[in-house]
Amino acid sequence: MKMKVKIDSMAFGGYGVARMDGKVLFVPYTVTGDEVWIEITEEKKRYSIGKLIRIAEPSSLRVDPTCPYFGKCGGCRWQHINPSIHGEIKRTILFETLKRLGKLDQIPPVDVVPFPKPYGYRTRVQLKVRKKTIGYYQEGSHKIVDINHCPISHPLTNQMISILRDQQEHFLNMEEIEINVSPQEEKGVLLFHPYSPHSNDQQFEKFAKQFLQNQPALQGIAISGKREWISIGNPSLSFTIPFSEEEKERSLVFRISPGSFSQVNLEQNEKLIQTVIEFSSATKSDRILDLYAGAGNFTLPLSIHAGEVWGIEENKVAIKDVKFNAERNGIRNARFIEGTVEAVLKDWNKGIPDQIILDPPRAGCKKNIDLIAGLKPKKIVYVSCEPTTFSRDLRLFCEKGYSLQRVRLIDMFPQTYHMEVVGLLTRN
Repeated sequence: MKMKVKIDSMAFGGYGVARMDGKVLFVPYTVTGDEVWIEITEEKKRYSIGKLIRIAEPSSLRVDPTCPYFGKCGGCRWQHINPSIHGEIKRTILFETLKRLGKLDQIPPVDVVPFPKPYGYRTRVQLKVRKKTIGYYQEGSHKIVDINHCPISHPLTNQMISILRDQQEHFLNMEEIEINVSPQEEKGVLLFHPYSPHSNDQQFEKFAKQFLQNQPALQGIAISGKREWISIGNPSLSFTIPFSEEEKERSLVFRISPGSFSQVNLEQNEKLIQTVIEFSSATKSDRILDLYAGAGNFTLPLSIHAGEVWGIEENKVAIKDVKFNAERNGIRNARFIEGTVEAVLKDWNKGIPDQIILDPPRAGCKKNIDLIAGLKPKKIVYVSCEPTTFSRDLRLFCEKGYSLQRVRLIDMFPQTYHMEVVGLLTRN
């Protein structure tokens, strides 16, 4: 059934929202103010999903997409929206999500940290490989859109894509190829994921060594094996994070190894770290527990301000990185425990923390809220890339005696509906 509708708002997931006979209708690739012809593709009890057929009257917020793959590739959903308005749209979406799922009595104003460069920011991508195709998944499927350039990726990342395309006949046995780059080092690394990991694939290893020697911009290669990575060259990258300490400029140098997590937007990651430090406002008398610590993105900067910081992380590679990073930067007041948050907190005997910092996976930390709140920290700084589980968890923390004091949205992922959010909770 085809019909004409007016888009009156935006929803998380990249959808424009219309109303039809009192029922919510979600339409991708639209924006507030559009009048569009659509076709209903899914009918649910409480909502419907429509497919955009054509634009009858374009919104003033609409722009021409830069990327030739937009609409096919599933990576971006917002290239048709003026980048200058992305932050405000995300602010509204976050506020509505906090109200609907968080069910909070009072929601503080949402601060927004925009990003002035809507393209060329991604320093990490995952490319899918099928036969002679290298690219990203098509929207809503596992088909692959063949690409040779990605406008939202850093120029170094695109240089790596070109290198791969020139030699792609050698990578047909791969399921996925990760590209990580360091603008600071002007180098990149490639992480190969074969369909069937073999630690004894001598032929590909031999090719990879020769390939590395012939590519000056390539620092290292890693191949995922059955139990561990096979390293050729140096597949780790370094990043410097600058920040202020008592009105003095200081920086920390981080090593990120294959299998360890790093943010895709390094410039906005600096703003994210600054926000966590600001919300924490730690002093030398504070003991801080950093859950889901990774390679120390928050643990190490916080240790400069706090008396003692404990980082909890289950990823073995990340634990090695964070210990290396602490030693490299001369940090002596940070300790690290390898294990799941649940297991470590159940046996926690290191004293009551003044603050807890948490940056859980997209699923949130619902199963650990009782354990976290049970330690009765004065402050909780919650970092999330998923506003729906963030809002749900905030509600659960509020039921445990906490209240939301501040919220900040970091526009970490321009051209997409994704966002990074930081909330400050204090104990009532």
